[in-house]
Amino acid sequence: MKRKLYRWLLMVFLLPLATGFYCHRPMVYTPDIVLKEDGLPCVSIPLNEVSFFNKEKQFDIIVAKVFQVGVGTLWKKRYYDVSKRYHVQAGECLRFEYHFQENIVYTVGFITAASGSKEFEHGKQKSWNRDFRIKKDTDGTVKLLLDLDARENK
Repeated sequence: MKRKLYRWLLMVFLLPLATGFYCHRPMVYTPDIVLKEDGLPCVSIPLNEVSFFNKEKQFDIIVAKVFQVGVGTLWKKRYYDVSKRYHVQAGECLRFEYHFQENIVYTVGFITAASGSKEFEHGKQKSWNRDFRIKKDTDGTVKLLLDLDARENK
């Protein structure tokens, strides 16, 4: 009887824990993207990245890039220099020094670390990527398409 109990405990608690079932952490996170009033995208770290007790949490941007499939990297900026660190808060629009055009599928990506942490410390960095396309309809309406919608029906 005890042997069956031990097997059951092993399968229910230890096996999923050892295989990462309960400790799963995504490899790439999804940033928020919305269109601002001027029709340009606002890429930001989602507000759910901060806790109730730490609403003022800042993030260091380590690298930011704009990529287009079939073309390659269109713009990239590294913020490795500690004296020129780029800090942002969740919900704040990130600076992408790139002129985004309509009807082109872009992938924006960046890497963050919690502000004040050692950026190359294992597990402290997060990679963020998302596809989007700015679409202007024949009536002049501008809308933002994300992920699969951005890649389909050009």
